[in-house]
Amino acid sequence: MTGDQEAGDLYVEAMLQEHILKPQPAEAPLPTDRVALFTLLDSMISEPGKLPCTETQLAALKNMSSISRRAMFLTAVEQFDAKSAGRILGISPRMLEDVLAEAENGLMAALATNVLIIEDEPMIAFQLKEIIESLGHNMAARAPTRDAAIEKARDHKPGLILVDIQLADGSSGLDAMDVISEFHQAPCIVITAYPERLLAGRANEPAFLISKPFRAEHVKTVISQALLAAKSI
Repeated sequence: MTGDQEAGDLYVEAMLQEHILKPQPAEAPLPTDRVALFTLLDSMISEPGKLPCTETQLAALKNMSSISRRAMFLTAVEQFDAKSAGRILGISPRMLEDVLAEAENGLMAALATNVLIIEDEPMIAFQLKEIIESLGHNMAARAPTRDAAIEKARDHKPGLILVDIQLADGSSGLDAMDVISEFHQAPCIVITAYPERLLAGRANEPAFLISKPFRAEHVKTVISQALLAAKSI
C-alpha cells in the first residue's frame, strides 16, 4: 500500500502497538474483520506527513499517488472487491475506478519492458502478445523450442520471460530457463497446463506460476507483480 516493504512493515507495527496492543476506550472497539483492519491501516497511511521515509521505496511506485498505490494493493494483491476497497479507502465506486486507472497507467509507464514469449502454440502466444501490449510492453520475440528460446534470449536480453514447460519439439521450457539464467537474469513466469511438473524440487524453482487455461486479468496482475519484485531486488 505504501510502495515500500520497509515502510509497510513500519505502519503495521505502529498499528499493532497503537490500536491493537494498547488498551483502547470502550468507544473504540478492535477491528474484527479484514475490511475493518485494512480501513484502520489505510487511515494511518493516508495521514499527511506520516509516511515513513526509507531508502528502498520502489521506483515504479514512487511517483504514483498514495491513494492509487493503496487501491492497487487492495484490489490486485489482497483481492478485495470494488465495494470493500472503496469502503476501506473512503471513496465512491466511480472514484475507485478513476484511481485504479491512474494506478494502471502509472505502472505501465514505469514497468514497460521487452518480453520473450517461449510458447509453441501460436494462438496462445498471440493471446499473450495482446496481453503484454495492453500493459505497454513489447514482445521482443517468440520461441517455440528450447534452442530457439536460448538464441532469442541472447539476442534480445528481455526484461521479462513468459515460458511454457512443454514445447513443440518435445523440449522443455524449464531447461531453456536453466541455460538462459547462466548468462541473463530476468523475471520469469511459467504459464503451463502441467503445473505438477514443477513439484520435482528443481534448483531454479520459478517464483511465478500461471495455470492454463488462464484469465487475461490474472496474467496482467502476475506480470506486474513479477516486474515489481524484480525492481525491488
